[in-house]
Amino acid sequence: MSTGLLGRRGVTWLMLALMALGAAAAWGEAASIGPDDRQYRELDALGRAGLLSGHPKGPIGEWAGERLSRYEAASLTLRAVEGIAQAYEEQGAALHQIARAEPAEEPAAPTPVTHLDLARVEKLISEFRAELVTMGVRVDDLESAMQDVQTRLAKVEAEQRKHKLDGYFQVRYTSDDATDTHEFQVRRARFNIRGPVTDLWSYRIEFQLDAREVDKGPTSKTQLRTLYADYKTGKSTLRIGQAKVPWGYELLEGAPNLWSGERALFMDVLFPNQRDIGVQYAYRTAPRGPRLDVGIFNGTGINANDDNDRKSLMARVNFPVPNGSVAFSGYAGERGEGEEATDQDRFGLSARFKWPGGTEFMGEAVSGEDRGADVRGWYAQIGQPISGRAPNLLFVKYDQYDPDTDVSDDLFKRWTLGYWYQLDPATRLTLVHAIRRPEDGFSQLAAWEGERTYLQLQLKY
Repeated sequence: MSTGLLGRRGVTWLMLALMALGAAAAWGEAASIGPDDRQYRELDALGRAGLLSGHPKGPIGEWAGERLSRYEAASLTLRAVEGIAQAYEEQGAALHQIARAEPAEEPAAPTPVTHLDLARVEKLISEFRAELVTMGVRVDDLESAMQDVQTRLAKVEAEQRKHKLDGYFQVRYTSDDATDTHEFQVRRARFNIRGPVTDLWSYRIEFQLDAREVDKGPTSKTQLRTLYADYKTGKSTLRIGQAKVPWGYELLEGAPNLWSGERALFMDVLFPNQRDIGVQYAYRTAPRGPRLDVGIFNGTGINANDDNDRKSLMARVNFPVPNGSVAFSGYAGERGEGEEATDQDRFGLSARFKWPGGTEFMGEAVSGEDRGADVRGWYAQIGQPISGRAPNLLFVKYDQYDPDTDVSDDLFKRWTLGYWYQLDPATRLTLVHAIRRPEDGFSQLAAWEGERTYLQLQLKY
């Protein structure tokens, strides 16, 4: 019986080939994973958490498709390992920033890593072990590394649950032409107590001891500077109590981190003690995205009740830009009651940059109304490290304040030249020379005229 051109053996091989192709197609279908498969859902959860390094945060179906081959899934598993390592490092960096005496602002929230995320990745490594081995991955080393991350993450979480006591003190030698003084000072000592209350609530309490005020005896004054509770959920933080007012950059910067150790004069006049009592809300769109701060305050400063029925409102928007950020700030309030009431309205623009090589710039300008007068102020500072052996900065700063723009001879002007050097992580030495040139009509001429030089030793603990 004839079997045509192929012959009997040809037909047999053809049938076997067709069966093999069908089996291969069936295996290929079975070897891929989709939304109904648990492995796909685990990868999707890691993607939504932003833990797939090199890929956008969000559902993987938006960029990887609704089905993945097992090799694609194994490759994403490696991306998850890399993403978790990166997020863990960011968590550690954030802990170090939070531990500073007074961070300029809350650090960008790192992508959180949880034990559930680690368990997901460990399970995926096990399930795609064959594919990872074929890709040349040393799976045993990978599993060992993940167990090590589990241990370190437990330590990080334990550190986050601790209540901390930290702070700093400053000792100065000052020569001041305005007061004709040449003296040593224990300028300031500050103590911070902070820690968690629950997984969502945390607190901070801060006390400060200042050097004596002139003609008010030899004792130091003690102040409650800060007392607030934070409620953090995801991208939002609600802050209740006495805290820094979210304005620009310099106002939020802690005294230990100010280059010259002093703020621009208009900052101290318009925002005495930098703090107020009220409620603040902060929202950041992404770990390094724009941030919105809004607040409602008494408008009377620290440790003081409100003196009228009108609350002070504030808003700030901070935008990241290449090599830095730009912020817009607004404030609307009132001080006093009845005929004695005066508006406290102002608007500000702030910018800060840091370029490769270490050059830094920060500047701010404000215009508004205060104590019944139109006011204006601005400053700009630029610095450059001059040694690579330790953190250090040579800087120059100019600040100007006009307490009444309708008066022609009341400007305060100051040039500040200085250098700080970090002797070790806890110790900073700062040398500053300020050239102050207030005009004759400046209301505090006697206190601010002439030049001033100081050498300061600062210790943080």
